[in-house]
Amino acid sequence: MFAWVTIAIALLALALNAHFWFRAMRGWFAWRRLLRRPPGPERWPQAHVLVCLKGDLPRLPETVAALRQQEYAGPYRVSFVTEATSEDGEDAACQLAPLLVEGDHLEHVVSGRVVAAGERCAQKNWNLLQGMRTARERHGAPEVWAFCDGDLVVQSNWLAEMVRPIVAGESEASTTFHYLEPSGSRVLHALHGVAETCQSLASLVVRGAAWGGSMAIRADAFERLGLERVWRRTVVDDMTLSRVLANSRLRVAAVPRFLVNGRSEIDSWRGFVKWLGRQYFFVKVYLPTHYRILWTKTCLDVATIWLGTFHVAHRLWRGTWFQDPLAAAVAIGSAVAIVSGISLFRYLLPARPPIHSWMGASLLAPGISLLACADSTLRRRKLQWRDLTYIVDRQGTVAHVVHQGVVVPEEVGVPVEEAAV
Repeated sequence: MFAWVTIAIALLALALNAHFWFRAMRGWFAWRRLLRRPPGPERWPQAHVLVCLKGDLPRLPETVAALRQQEYAGPYRVSFVTEATSEDGEDAACQLAPLLVEGDHLEHVVSGRVVAAGERCAQKNWNLLQGMRTARERHGAPEVWAFCDGDLVVQSNWLAEMVRPIVAGESEASTTFHYLEPSGSRVLHALHGVAETCQSLASLVVRGAAWGGSMAIRADAFERLGLERVWRRTVVDDMTLSRVLANSRLRVAAVPRFLVNGRSEIDSWRGFVKWLGRQYFFVKVYLPTHYRILWTKTCLDVATIWLGTFHVAHRLWRGTWFQDPLAAAVAIGSAVAIVSGISLFRYLLPARPPIHSWMGASLLAPGISLLACADSTLRRRKLQWRDLTYIVDRQGTVAHVVHQGVVVPEEVGVPVEEAAV
């Protein structure tokens, strides 16, 4: 009986991984073929880039310089949004001030605290919405909105490549892959790189998936889909946008290059599990079907690797296979295939971490993912991020925002799906 259970678990895990890799690689090769696309259009639309900043950002000078020097043939502006001013002690605002030039196409916008405004959404969502409002008031509505996280550095052709599929009519939104630059040989940083790369590949597997750290969307599509109303009631930007795009059957173009890079700032295993658990929490709330699939795959991966390890250890210790050799062979083979599949992520990256740290990360990834899934499940409907705590209902709408004991009370709101109509 144990032998057949072992075989069933191993084959199910292998099948789920094969399905993921089939869809990811099919999208990957289609994505690579887009590199042969013709030159850009004669007229590039007016674009406006929004960059949210928070806390200490060691690479901010690089980020600002890269966005100032974009190789974009059309008009574009960049708004850096902080929730407070340098006079209020906001680190990012203090760092940004000497980097801006008067009369430049880069500017600073102060959004204010979401709790002070009495709004029920994530602080980042509030920053983006206030950045949009200020951009319209100062410069008029753009044709394309683009978004970039403040702790990342983009390549010089980032904006052009993000806008290209939108102008070509391939899609109304776009997103791009990202990677972490190797920082030493720590397994923890390699594990962070594994997680980020896997999230990138998910945009090839999940319909409508977009990554908030680097995405673009037509301004008229943003208005038509009611995304402003959605962001004013939710706790994350990209997952809610992905759900609306998927429900509207609008395609998100995966831009055919790694155009964005960052560095791992996570310095503890506990911090990494909580970070990954927060990502899974967003999936749980806004993409519940995918979350159940993620839980199933993670449990099967961990069980298969444990069973394979158990059979190898029993053979080495006892000199014989535990029960059936066929079950042992299937478990060991499936476990090796799962770990090898994770290791292959390394060869997709422009800058590759050391192989020994990446192999260690590949072995640990399923177990850490299981802990992160448990962490996201135990959160129930509560998410703490920095000094704010968000309570969401079953539709993903923010019911309460708590800041140092001050509660923004629940109001009768429109469910996320209705807001997107």
